[in-house]
Amino acid sequence: MKQLQKLIIALFLSLVLCVPSVLAVFYYTWPMEDVSYDFSFFTEDGQDGMSEGAKDWTVYIQNGEDRKELTSDGIGGYTGLDYGGQTFYFSRELTEDLDSPALQIGVVNRTISVFLDDTLVYTDCPELDNRIGCLKLPMLEYDRAEPVTVSLPLDYVGRTLTIAQSSSSLSEKQADSETVYPCDVTLYCGYSYESGLIASSAKTMIPAVLLFALELFLLAAFVWYASLGTFLPSLPVLTLTIFFLMCSVLIQADFVIQYLGEVPIDLSRLSFYLAIGALLAFLTFYAGRLRPLFVIITAFQWASAIFSVIVQTGRVLPYGDTYLFFVLFPQTSGLLAMTVLLICSFYLWHRGNTFFRRFSHAALAVISGYIVFILISIPVQPDYINKVLSRLAGDFSRLEPIFSLKLVWYLCLICSLFAMITEILEKETVRRSETAILSARNELALESYENLRRQSEEMMMLRHDMSRHYEMLRSMAKETPERINDYLDELVEQVQNVRPVVASGNPVLDIIINGKLSTAASKDISVEIVRSDAPEKLPLADTELCCLMMNILDNAISAASVPGITNPYIKLDFHCKEQHFVFSCENSLCVKTSDYKKIPMHTHGYGLKIIQQIMERWGEMVSVEQDESHYKVSIVIPLA
Repeated sequence: MKQLQKLIIALFLSLVLCVPSVLAVFYYTWPMEDVSYDFSFFTEDGQDGMSEGAKDWTVYIQNGEDRKELTSDGIGGYTGLDYGGQTFYFSRELTEDLDSPALQIGVVNRTISVFLDDTLVYTDCPELDNRIGCLKLPMLEYDRAEPVTVSLPLDYVGRTLTIAQSSSSLSEKQADSETVYPCDVTLYCGYSYESGLIASSAKTMIPAVLLFALELFLLAAFVWYASLGTFLPSLPVLTLTIFFLMCSVLIQADFVIQYLGEVPIDLSRLSFYLAIGALLAFLTFYAGRLRPLFVIITAFQWASAIFSVIVQTGRVLPYGDTYLFFVLFPQTSGLLAMTVLLICSFYLWHRGNTFFRRFSHAALAVISGYIVFILISIPVQPDYINKVLSRLAGDFSRLEPIFSLKLVWYLCLICSLFAMITEILEKETVRRSETAILSARNELALESYENLRRQSEEMMMLRHDMSRHYEMLRSMAKETPERINDYLDELVEQVQNVRPVVASGNPVLDIIINGKLSTAASKDISVEIVRSDAPEKLPLADTELCCLMMNILDNAISAASVPGITNPYIKLDFHCKEQHFVFSCENSLCVKTSDYKKIPMHTHGYGLKIIQQIMERWGEMVSVEQDESHYKVSIVIPLA
């Protein structure tokens, strides 16, 4: 009970310390409230017509001091250029007051210059004559990936914002009819924008860092077990899965194009497809009799992902329906592979596969938890279930099951990690237990050796004195025959004081018992060996035999050494009978009437539970006898 209380307290304290840390880490994933003003010419919903922000703009062309306003078409476009490629301007007074003001200008393939009153604050063409009425801006030779961001001075309120924008080059006859479209303009709080950038970066980096930490853990486990002589090739494959998933997360960052440039291949989807293939390869190691099937679906997934890359290069198929089918085919193959995997996992579980037993248990837990979450969300957030169902329906209507695939993928990934980490922890627990038992066996072997040495010394001393005792008895028979009995009693007492040594025929059992006999002797507990016969090999692992016998003997020594016992003793009797190994251990006991029910549980309770757990495979053939003066436990182990 105390152990359970300690565990509950530890879990509570860990939760109390963990929650603030998690909140602190994820705090910056939420951006500040967006405070901005949209000055765009188009409506947000894309409908025909001008937005509210367009009414304060003046759109015109200017040559020197001559200005001519352009004519609006009512849907965000303006006409009336003097010639093709002419630079046009649009101006408005800034009356909106914001902290850390900045402009976001959504221009793609046009060049711009930005003025506040007549002062230039930004230009794409610093080599030109950047004055209002003198600009001749060229078209941009590439498309921008991000809007242009321009910081404004703090005293911007009340000043006039003017943006010069280039137009496409047309012939002079076509110039009047050309429609130009001023770019989108947004005035926003710089802090809010920076907060959005930080939040976007945090949403990318936190999952990536967690996946990287998981990679390090798996690789550390791989190296650790390799150093212990156990090679687990599945761990590097699972690490490769996490690596591809981490790449998929990083490639989805908004700024990745600034690092990688334009790539003709969808790297994010490719990484995701490769992660699926790596996970299938990892699970192949544990597939048992279904390994050939897992090899086939793994190879098929890798082949579909590689062929998708080849098709995306445009060297095999031209763009079209067939092109799109093969580019997106790894989604369908991945969903089929993951579904087959889930079905096979339950089959392997029922066939006794330990890994997939853990995998299936985790899958059932995750599926049940998700169903409960959906049921709870129906009254709280009914839109969630509608979104899930609509996305599932969209997957199958478009034959692009990306949402369905991700649901099944994350289910399989979580279950695989759970099964693998559980296996690692179980292996480490078993290793530590075996190390502890081996250490205990070494100590018992030393104690057994010491017991044998002392007994040998005592026997040598008795043998050395035997001739003297015989001469003494001979002289007593002649001179004082009445003293012979007393003298023989003394000799018998000396022989009885020689510590017994067990040689049962089972080396492990002999080491354990002889070591514990030495412990009992050091506590002035007399030991009686009724019979000591055991087969050379018992149907238990050495670790189980050590745990079983050490608990029996430790309990007996602990109970017999309680103060208040007049003649503390332990009586052992073990032998083979009718294809069974019978072992009994009896010890003296001191139990007061008021504590009769309490002390036996204190001295034998936990040890007896361990003994019963080990003996479960033989039908718990354990019997206990007890009264106020003695306690006896007996076990029977079938040999055939």
